[in-house]
Amino acid sequence: MAIARKIRCRVEHLLGLGEGVYTVDLRLESPAPAFKAGQFLHLTLDEYSPSRHWPESRVFSIASPSEQRDLIQICYSVKGHYTTRMERELAIGVAVWIKLPFGDFFVDDTQDVVLLAGGTGISAFSAFIASLRPGHSRDVLLAYGVRRPSHWLFNDLIIGQLRRVPRFRVALYCEQPDSSLPSVPSDVTPRLDYLSGRIAVSSIWPRLLNHAAHCFYLSGPPEMLTCLSDGLRAQAVATDMVRIDAW
Repeated sequence: MAIARKIRCRVEHLLGLGEGVYTVDLRLESPAPAFKAGQFLHLTLDEYSPSRHWPESRVFSIASPSEQRDLIQICYSVKGHYTTRMERELAIGVAVWIKLPFGDFFVDDTQDVVLLAGGTGISAFSAFIASLRPGHSRDVLLAYGVRRPSHWLFNDLIIGQLRRVPRFRVALYCEQPDSSLPSVPSDVTPRLDYLSGRIAVSSIWPRLLNHAAHCFYLSGPPEMLTCLSDGLRAQAVATDMVRIDAW
């Protein structure tokens, strides 16, 4: 496991998707230590000095691929005091500090997996999805819930991987569907389902051929994690087949 490092970086790109949902690209002043898909970082808006304690910070999944170590992407949703401050202070060129890598939320690519993501929780899986190759030999189902179609993060990555990886499938849940849903190439529509409402185990279950063979990975808001955990228990899914990305 790589030793965590503290690195100064600057905001290179900032994209707002509406209703307080953002993606942020950070250009590092020195390369990040080696990290794995699924790990996270600490981000602070305050200046850091080795002579002082690490300032107040928040944790975010590393959304960019693990081989990309000079430019790192995170996603966040404005939920409380610190993310409100991020929305107010982050802008192109602003300097921040990150500390990474941390965590052991790794997807086992030797198993059939179901990735259950809500909102910006998809960032815990984006690097793994990007790592999939056309010959991937296990089933990967991404069940991804968003409030509005405009909040669909990594849609280009997801559609691109649907075209490249035959054993990758997606169920996209939208609480408030509208006409802004991105167009999808006809060659991937057989493996992409649009559903109204929130992610539910009851609607995921019929999409799995061998329930006992799947490992379930959960990342998203606390309410979603609780609801889906309860649903998986109701289906008698073994505890060791459920992994939760909860900080």
